[in-house]
Amino acid sequence: MKNLRLALLAATLLTTVPASAAGWFVCGNLSQIGWSCQLSSYPNTQYEYGVAYNTSEPLVVSCSYWNYGMRVYNQLPYMVHSDNPQSGSRWGGFLFYTGTLAADDDTCSGGTWRHSYWHLDPNNIVTAPGGNGCLGSNLPIYCRAR
Repeated sequence: MKNLRLALLAATLLTTVPASAAGWFVCGNLSQIGWSCQLSSYPNTQYEYGVAYNTSEPLVVSCSYWNYGMRVYNQLPYMVHSDNPQSGSRWGGFLFYTGTLAADDDTCSGGTWRHSYWHLDPNNIVTAPGGNGCLGSNLPIYCRAR
């Protein structure tokens, strides 16, 4: 009887424990994101997007558009400016933008976006200290089902 109860408990747990999160897969690249901030084959109502930039796994990103252009950036900060952690590190990440009023993204063409790093200063204001120029046509975008 005890074994039957344990078996029933195990079966109940197996059917009521939620499945693990869906895995990431490459679903496009940055230059394929349309002006609605989406990949047409993978709408953001059904998929979340990720980018692996200076990380070994994709980080969840947001895409926003505000008056001019689009911005794709990591949602949760990670350690930047941390070449020597003893001297300090900052919370920040990556930002890709196109079509904005920034003069530097006007130099990017052919589906490329401008890259910049960002970090929070001591007053929690986002500062963009510079980046790696024009890129994006081949930068993979990862998707996973919501």
